[in-house]
Amino acid sequence: MITKIDIPNFGLYKNYIWDQSIGREEIFGKLNIIYGRNYSGKTTLSRIFKCIEDQSLHKNYDTGSFNITLSGEAKLSSRDFNTDFIFRVYNSDFVRENLSWLHNEDGSIKPFTIIGAKNVELERKLEEIKQKLGSEDERQGLLFSIYEKEGELNEVASNHLKKHGDLETKLRSRANDRIKVTPYLFVPTKSKKTYSISDIKSEIESIKDNLSEFLLVEAESESLKSILGDKPLINIELLKEFRPNFSQHYESVEKILSKSIKPSVAIRDLIEDNLLQEWVRQGIEKHKGIRETCAFCGASLSPAIWEKLDEHFSKESEDLRAEIVRTIGLLESAKTKLGEFVHLKKEEFYSSLHEEYDRVNQQWNSAMEGYRYSLDQLILGLNSRKDDIFKTIQLDNIEDHSESIFNVIKEFNKLIESNNDKSTSLELDQETARTSLRKYDIAQYLIDIEYENLIAEIKQEEEKVKRIDTFITPLKTEIEILLAEKDSLESQAKNESRGAELVNEHLSHFFGHNTLRLVAFDEEEGVRFKIQREGIDANNLSEGECSLISFCYFIAKIQDELEDEIKQNKLIIYIDDPMSSLDSNHIFFMFSLIEAVIARPEKYAQLFISTHNLDFLKYLRSLTRPRGKKNDIKHLLIERKSNDCTILRLAPTYLKNYVTEFNYLFEQIYTCSGATEDSISHDYQYNFGNNMRKFLEAYLFYKYPSHNITNDQRIRKYFNNDTVTVTLINRITNEYSHLKDNFDRSLVPLDIAEIRKISELVLNRIKSDDPDQFEALLESVSLERP
Repeated sequence: MITKIDIPNFGLYKNYIWDQSIGREEIFGKLNIIYGRNYSGKTTLSRIFKCIEDQSLHKNYDTGSFNITLSGEAKLSSRDFNTDFIFRVYNSDFVRENLSWLHNEDGSIKPFTIIGAKNVELERKLEEIKQKLGSEDERQGLLFSIYEKEGELNEVASNHLKKHGDLETKLRSRANDRIKVTPYLFVPTKSKKTYSISDIKSEIESIKDNLSEFLLVEAESESLKSILGDKPLINIELLKEFRPNFSQHYESVEKILSKSIKPSVAIRDLIEDNLLQEWVRQGIEKHKGIRETCAFCGASLSPAIWEKLDEHFSKESEDLRAEIVRTIGLLESAKTKLGEFVHLKKEEFYSSLHEEYDRVNQQWNSAMEGYRYSLDQLILGLNSRKDDIFKTIQLDNIEDHSESIFNVIKEFNKLIESNNDKSTSLELDQETARTSLRKYDIAQYLIDIEYENLIAEIKQEEEKVKRIDTFITPLKTEIEILLAEKDSLESQAKNESRGAELVNEHLSHFFGHNTLRLVAFDEEEGVRFKIQREGIDANNLSEGECSLISFCYFIAKIQDELEDEIKQNKLIIYIDDPMSSLDSNHIFFMFSLIEAVIARPEKYAQLFISTHNLDFLKYLRSLTRPRGKKNDIKHLLIERKSNDCTILRLAPTYLKNYVTEFNYLFEQIYTCSGATEDSISHDYQYNFGNNMRKFLEAYLFYKYPSHNITNDQRIRKYFNNDTVTVTLINRITNEYSHLKDNFDRSLVPLDIAEIRKISELVLNRIKSDDPDQFEALLESVSLERP
């Protein structure tokens, strides 16, 4: 269907771009209701659609241009009319081209049902077709032949269906009652929650050509079942790979042992006996500052003794001793941490990896003991120096097991990765085992039910069906061709007055015009129609009667297309203002005809209806909306922005909901009351005088419904004879509405400030005089209160 339209140049439309006026995201609906005043450009828009219908540009717009976007981004334009859609347009051009009573003195109408009369040749062809077709009752002809063959086909097809159904039942039962409920054959997963007949069919396809390949002996079956009994273990975290810092420990200890220190004043006996020296050092800790006599001999501990001992045990020696103790602590801690580093247990590994675990664990213990022994050698040297603090020690070469520790850690990580991979592969291995067991079960079942023989029987019945169908297909084609030809000939044999009868039916049913009828009469060139009123040729039809018959004639012309299931899905209908000179009763019946014949049956691809008549617009709101197309209805407004510029835009909400010109005029004036040079558009400026005149005439007439006063008197009375206000309003409503002798005023629009001032005068008066009505008017057009 049509989604958008751009009109660079066509009549009143100049440089019109849909996306700018309507919106990029908006498109035409399946049902489109368009409102516009007379001479706003409705018929011009319909003529664009008529160009597509006629496959040529309109004679009045031979230089016009337009671009139409269809669903699926297909395009139509003034240069390319090619489309699969069928356009049918009702507008004033249609009336002139088809209904000649508007311009022919004799009142004759162009015939629109081109269906030939009966003749001998047509009857002969029909009889030949009937003889060839024959019938079932007469037991002859093509219809009887196909009847017999279809009976045979039904019997063979029934046998084929039964054998196929029996096999389907067997397979479905095996899938549901055996495989799906047996854990070692199938276990539901997130990706595969159940096992169905389609699954067993798929697996049959993969094994049917060599069933023996999938059979298992008992030992193989039990082995696969034992794999299914394994439980997955939790993944083990990898060990941190590192090399111990033995070389740093060695360098640190070597530096301590080789460090040379001497007492300030050496006591020979202590220097020569390190045990005695250590005994004295410990005694100092237990006596100095604690006792005044020796706890061993009771002798007095004079200050001189403490001074002598302090000179022997200098601060440098005590700092070295403290460093030795600290380093021994670090080495002991390193031994402890290394012993706690590997916390792996054999039970955490799959049994198939237990042997490998024992090997690597033995390597670890060996490397760890070697490393700890080397640390003990360092500790031994430190203790020796601590016991004889003033004596340097030469550290021997000690084996560094750091690389062995690092390599064993890597071996452990390889083992852990193999174990974790085993968790993943275990699931895959179990699924592989389950699949093998399931295919074994299916293969054995196929052997038991003699699957190959059943398939052969089904194929045999299928071949019978194909052979019979091969005979029937061309027979059906021939019969369809003959029936289509028969329908075509019978259609040609129909009386051409059918078109007139359709028009008369619509006139009578929808409009109650039993006296006004379309009558067919023969002429040499064929059947033509005349309009008669009570049996007498009617050459003086009113405009209203012309409108009624014109529209009925249009509906009759497209009647066959509305009934054709293929064409109706391609039918784009545009009905332009069918309300000319109709009274309110006929307006309703015109709506009823559209509703009953087009809208309610929804026999169209897309429907456009444009009107200037607000009563008709009100009825159009009740048209049946397209089924299954939520909000697929568009209300649009055609506005003439200036003398040579018209636009199509979305209709305001109030126009869709209220459909009164009074609301529309109020909205126009209210908009002008807050307008600025930047915000107001030219159509407001040019139309302001006319809009103000019509609004005040309507509003003040209902305010003062007396025929004894003029409109000017009503204005003076309403505005309390305020001379300035009344003069300003009269100038606008007279000079800029009627022009007359002031034609030059049409060349220059009203000043924005003047428009705003007069709008405010009128609105403020209404607001103060009747605030309730003012509030209701604002609400009716969904405007914010000032």
